[in-house]
Amino acid sequence: MKDSFKGNIKISERRRGLGLRRLFKRERTTKEIRDLYTRGAWLYELDDAITLFSKKLYRPLILNRAKLRGDETVVEVASGTGEMSKLLASKLKRGHLICVDISPGTLAIGRRKIKRLGLDHRVDFVLAAGEKLPLRSSLFDAAVCCYALDTVRDAKPVIEEMFRVLKPGGRVSTGYKGWARSLLLSIFDRLIWEPYLRLVWNCGAVEIEKFFREAGFKGLVKEERMNGYYVFIHGEKP
Repeated sequence: MKDSFKGNIKISERRRGLGLRRLFKRERTTKEIRDLYTRGAWLYELDDAITLFSKKLYRPLILNRAKLRGDETVVEVASGTGEMSKLLASKLKRGHLICVDISPGTLAIGRRKIKRLGLDHRVDFVLAAGEKLPLRSSLFDAAVCCYALDTVRDAKPVIEEMFRVLKPGGRVSTGYKGWARSLLLSIFDRLIWEPYLRLVWNCGAVEIEKFFREAGFKGLVKEERMNGYYVFIHGEKP
């Protein structure tokens, strides 16, 4: 299958918004990112409301693009407070889910949500950075990363790690924040969402498509929603 990317892919690590990056003298270390998400785990729960529930709207798309039958072993990288984990665990009636996150605080919230649903027998939680997964190579049938590639320190090694832990033929399904092209969404971005991302999480929109190709994924398909506000990429390990 040919990749569905068209034309040359422009790669940029530049973050757009109100120029608030000048507030930060340097990139945060992995430890600082972990501590940030642990202290602000409760704020993470506000993301759906702040995005007018658009994040919630597109989580099923990420699930569907993973093409799960229900008996697979799946890893969710940067699982956060477990909103995507709930969908995955519900789908894996005969399978198993490994949720990996750098923050003990967000993992604890995710674990409680899964337990309330009575699905904890299908799910394990691992405290680790996505850039260095403590998991065996070629172990998983699918890898999912939901709204997190724009929050990690460097998306490239995270994508490479997802490739490594997938079995040949395993699928990757991801979604992250892109750059809004409509006037209305640009205004929302500048006034509300980007300031929130920068001041609270020190992150923002990114372009990272090429990293999937460089990692070795094939059959790549890129989809955009809300005029590029959200980007979804899925493919497979040959």
